[in-house]
Amino acid sequence: MSTNDSPITELLSRWRAGATDAESRLMEAVYPVLRELARSRLHRGRHGLTLQPTELVNEAYARLQLARETPWEGRVHFFAMSARIIRGLAIDFARARASEKRGGDMVFVELDKAEDIAGSEPAVDLLALDQALEALERDDPVSARIVELKFFSGLTTEEIAEACEISTASVVRYWRFARAWLGDRLSPTRPGDAD
Repeated sequence: MSTNDSPITELLSRWRAGATDAESRLMEAVYPVLRELARSRLHRGRHGLTLQPTELVNEAYARLQLARETPWEGRVHFFAMSARIIRGLAIDFARARASEKRGGDMVFVELDKAEDIAGSEPAVDLLALDQALEALERDDPVSARIVELKFFSGLTTEEIAEACEISTASVVRYWRFARAWLGDRLSPTRPGDAD
């Protein structure tokens, strides 16, 4: 993320304090970043999505406005909260679409390859990923949070370490574990499934 930390942190503080110009300036600063996150996450999702990145960002921003009183710790905290909201909105939309089509054209893609997928490539099954993340959260909440931040926030490893209050080396270790754990859970041929 190329957005400078200081102005966003200052704008968050001013917005929370009720400064009338802070909200519009904050929106100008974060909207392009949130829109790019939404665009990339929607492209990784199922083909034929009718939800547009702008719609997702507008809904996410509306929910963030409801959290105005949150004691924002700065830019990283704001984008970590945004990741949780974007994940929830994308999953809610995917659930609604899945109930309409009952699975349709979703294709499994390994988590570590998901970051390379765009446009016409196979889609990530966001519902399966969400279910696996919920299971991982019960076993290892820190690993689940790191996956959420990596996949839905666009934060760097250093920023994730800051958000989780752990070292960057720990983020790397948790990420490796989570990829292996989720890879096993999301594998199209799990042990015991073979004939």
